[in-house]
Amino acid sequence: MKDFRNGFLVWVVIFIGVFTVVLAGCGGERPGQAATGKSVSDEAGKDDALVQPSKEPITQERTFYDFETDLQGWEVPAWAEEKNEYVAREVLVSKNEASRGEASMSVTADFPGGIWSAGLVEIQQYLDLSPYRVLSVDLYLPKDAPEGLKAKLILTVGKDWKFVEMNRSIPLIPGRWVTLTANIEPGSYDWKRVVPDEAFAEDIRKVAIRIESNRQPVYSGPVYVDNIRVGR
Repeated sequence: MKDFRNGFLVWVVIFIGVFTVVLAGCGGERPGQAATGKSVSDEAGKDDALVQPSKEPITQERTFYDFETDLQGWEVPAWAEEKNEYVAREVLVSKNEASRGEASMSVTADFPGGIWSAGLVEIQQYLDLSPYRVLSVDLYLPKDAPEGLKAKLILTVGKDWKFVEMNRSIPLIPGRWVTLTANIEPGSYDWKRVVPDEAFAEDIRKVAIRIESNRQPVYSGPVYVDNIRVGR
């Protein structure tokens, strides 16, 4: 009888221990759940949402440079004049073409073909564009020009004067105005090797437009630039 009681007590102790472990498991964190009670996937989704550019339509615009009376500080930079592959020769205000108003900036370039070459114009000016979501510019190639030229926006950003160019370029269409737009919001993927943060658009030191010929075409003549603006 004594052995029976001892054996019974052992089984009771084992049962209580197993029951306690099961209860502890039911009250613990489930896989994929943080201590806050939110799942890891929920937290990751929230973080991703914080860095995604807005998908809402642009409803407000502000034009910074319209070239109605002068070049407003735009020029072919001296460093570009010293490089053989940079072929912009002259910039001036022209009334031959305009996307808005009566005038635009005419950039005359001499693309030789056979090599990569570019006509670049820029302005050095401190700009805080953080209230805005996009930067846009209109470009026009004369209708008798060949196809094949492309364009992109380039920014110089921050106290370290970081050179940041778009990760894509748009084709210019002879005889038609085209609009080049880059997103400058946090999380934008419009830029090479850079994903903008909150400070990206607060301290812009230069804005540049680069018109490119990747060995083709050969072209000597103007490209018109107008209505450089931001939107939100």
